[in-house]
Amino acid sequence: MSSLFRLPSLALDDEDFNFQSNATHVLPEWTPQFFIRPMLDKPQNPIIDTLNNQSKRAPSTLQRFTLPTELASLTLDHLAPPLIRPSLPALDEDLLWTKALAASPSGEVVSWDSLTKDHKPESSTGFISEQDPFVFAAARYYVQPYLQDANTIIKYVQQHELLSALKMTVLGLASPLHVWDETSEAFVTLRGEHGEQTILVLDDKDEMASSSYISRFLAIGTLMRRLENFVVGLRSRFSKEGPTIHAFMHTLTTVLVFLRESLSQLPSDASARLALVSIWSRYELYERLLNALADLCGRSVKTPSSKFTFPDPDPISLLSLIYDRLEHHLNHQSSRTVTALMAFLLSRTSREYLDYLARSVGLGPMIVKNNRVVGEQNDQYALDAEDDMDNEDRVDWENVGDESFPTFFPAQLASILPAAQKSLVLLRAAEPDHPLLSIRPTAPVVQWLWAWTDIEDIWNDQWKDLSAGTSAEALPAQDDSPVTGLAAQFRVFDLEPGAHLLKSHDSAVSVADLQAFMAAFPENLPPITPTLGHLTTLVFEPLMKHASALSGALLTHFLIPTASVQIDSQVELLSAYLLLGKPAFRSRVSAALFSDAEGREPGELGPVSVRGIGRNRAEAPVQSKWPVGLSFSLLERQVWPPVGADLSFFLRTVIVDSFEASVQDTPQSFWIEAERRLGFAIRDLPVVPGHDQWMNPMAIEALDFLYMDYKAPHPMDIVITQDVLSKYQRMFTYLLRIIRVEHAIAAVFRMTRLPARPIFQTLVKPHRVLLHFRFIAHKFVSCISAYVLDTAIRGNLDPFLARLSPDYPEAKRGFGDVFALARMHSSLLDDVLSACLLRSAQRMAGDLLRQALQLVLDFAVLVGERCTGRLEEYQAEPELIALANAFRSKVNALIQALKMLAEKGSGTKDGGPTGGLEAIPHLLELLSEWWTISDDPA
Repeated sequence: MSSLFRLPSLALDDEDFNFQSNATHVLPEWTPQFFIRPMLDKPQNPIIDTLNNQSKRAPSTLQRFTLPTELASLTLDHLAPPLIRPSLPALDEDLLWTKALAASPSGEVVSWDSLTKDHKPESSTGFISEQDPFVFAAARYYVQPYLQDANTIIKYVQQHELLSALKMTVLGLASPLHVWDETSEAFVTLRGEHGEQTILVLDDKDEMASSSYISRFLAIGTLMRRLENFVVGLRSRFSKEGPTIHAFMHTLTTVLVFLRESLSQLPSDASARLALVSIWSRYELYERLLNALADLCGRSVKTPSSKFTFPDPDPISLLSLIYDRLEHHLNHQSSRTVTALMAFLLSRTSREYLDYLARSVGLGPMIVKNNRVVGEQNDQYALDAEDDMDNEDRVDWENVGDESFPTFFPAQLASILPAAQKSLVLLRAAEPDHPLLSIRPTAPVVQWLWAWTDIEDIWNDQWKDLSAGTSAEALPAQDDSPVTGLAAQFRVFDLEPGAHLLKSHDSAVSVADLQAFMAAFPENLPPITPTLGHLTTLVFEPLMKHASALSGALLTHFLIPTASVQIDSQVELLSAYLLLGKPAFRSRVSAALFSDAEGREPGELGPVSVRGIGRNRAEAPVQSKWPVGLSFSLLERQVWPPVGADLSFFLRTVIVDSFEASVQDTPQSFWIEAERRLGFAIRDLPVVPGHDQWMNPMAIEALDFLYMDYKAPHPMDIVITQDVLSKYQRMFTYLLRIIRVEHAIAAVFRMTRLPARPIFQTLVKPHRVLLHFRFIAHKFVSCISAYVLDTAIRGNLDPFLARLSPDYPEAKRGFGDVFALARMHSSLLDDVLSACLLRSAQRMAGDLLRQALQLVLDFAVLVGERCTGRLEEYQAEPELIALANAFRSKVNALIQALKMLAEKGSGTKDGGPTGGLEAIPHLLELLSEWWTISDDPA
């Protein structure tokens, strides 16, 4: 209220505020400080009053700007030709500048509900850039004329002339203004007659604006031409490669034809009246499309021609490259057209490869190669017809499934496919009439889906054939009337410029497919597959399910009791013979190769035949010492390794005789087959010093030259591979060493069992050391033997055999196909070797164990020498004490090494396999029951 009314101050004295006074004071009069004009007694018209007030306004004081007189003549040269600007009448100089600087006296917006004018009166601007473009160009040239350069030509072009030339350039063709440079592989401005550089300037633009405007069209033309040359180079370079690179070339050709047709339909010369920015913006989408294709092909505008490369024609690399570019555009939210174009390239290029993958796992006809010219690889996804499995007893499956896969394949699929491909080959050989081998799908099992409805259908397991593209009947009718004679030779001139370079007989259908594909492509992926990775997993799900079913079918075939070849029977056979798990076989091998007798028994048989033993090998004569623990039959000829005409037959009868006890429990055909595939063999070992212990019968390696060989029946050789068999043979050699030492220590007991004939008759201390050493050596060997057979072998093998039982829960087996079973089988043997200290990482502990066993064997040889009288008591005493001390030291070191290894193990679960390092504590427990570090045999 203080802003509306001014109240005057009151002239009051101090006494006026004396409230004790009874006098009455009167306030001064207050008069209003404003005036309201009384209204006239007549109708009011605010609009008329506003107009009257406007007419009385003082004239504008706007400063009039004058322009140089030279500009009129310059601009009239551009405006005069009626063909260029027919909508502008011919203007005279005075009229031109008068109209340019004239200002409208009043506004034109009048309304009943406004008391004031909405727009201020127009006034002439003082900025020359806001004048007509030609006036601005003339003024700019007047103020800043171009510098004269003898090597540069400034060429002014008009809009219709420039558009006509650029129309040819964007199609990849030369024009009156631009030509193709073969060196840089780009369109450049046509040079002058004497090689001068030409700078194009649009009639009403400056040099920078003209260059910026033209650059987009030059980029489009350059990319079109580079991509066309790229396709030509692919055809000449990879004409004999597989179908994937050919599909890529055809698809890329289709895209270029589509872009050429689309560019040819953009504004023509008759549309030159359109604004330049409007024409320029219409080409933005095509520049993006071509940039995406050029980045894929390594032909971008910024890439110099010297760095051009061609993609790898291998399907895996090529499809991975296309997929990565598509994922890049999806992640960066590129336009729908660009993304659809890359998706079309991936869908069409991968058809043959995905169809091959489906057929490689039995979804479709069997892959068979046709006869072809040498060097041609069009039948890349096929097998030779001569490899027909029906004509072969043994199928070569090892080279099947060894290929790699594109990077975008789901990890689970990449791990399942190789096993499924091998399973298909093996299942055809094992069970040709299996239902999974007769599936012939009418629709492609694997194909890329992009429409929301198609993705939802496959999500709901409603697969349908989406491979049928646009049919020929759906295309617009074309004039196919035959043209013969001379007119047929000139029919090429009826095509668009350059169309004959890329046009193919089925390009119309391909372009129609591309147009339909891009029209149906969604703006984004559906919520159920929000990323390309999720969509890929969904697309490959049918293939993954069938591959898993195929691998499971082969596994089931080998596990059922009615199968001709059962995995559990084969593993049990190897365990019984190569791991000496069969008591009958172990007793016969022990009787044939070892002996715990004090001497040769009367009537003991020697070898009666030999087959190639020791051929081309130096033979060492047996030393005078008695190799305790070995069979006397092997020492009959006083040479080592043993030779004789009947050793091989003698060992052969060991296998045959051991079959007799098992024929009643197992079908006889199994043992007949096992007898044919199982046998002893001689291993070629080195004779260099340090590795020739097998030539010394006093060493525990004396029988390392002997091993058992097994030829696994097909297709069981996928589980019992040569690598797995070599692990079994290492265990067989290791067990022979232990059995040799067992017989040697048993022979020591025999030689020292009679109190009437002590080994040391006069020396008491050596006799006490002998008895103590005999006890701890026997206990040590017994612990090692029990640990190896019960813990290391049976502790790991029995749980594995239980998993092979048909009654075992499938979810707990730990393998879903035969090849996973083979890997588990190999891992099982690795654990057995680790438990026996036979792995390279356990070399220190393994060497200590081997040296301890060798000391026990040396002890047995020493006792044998003393028993036979070759060694006197005083000669045997120091050797015995030295052996006892060395044995104690080795066992102590072995226990320390075992403790270190036990710390690395994580222990085992109840009911599970003992494992490798996890079994070491069992051995420590067995040794700790009777051995302590303070034990002193002396």
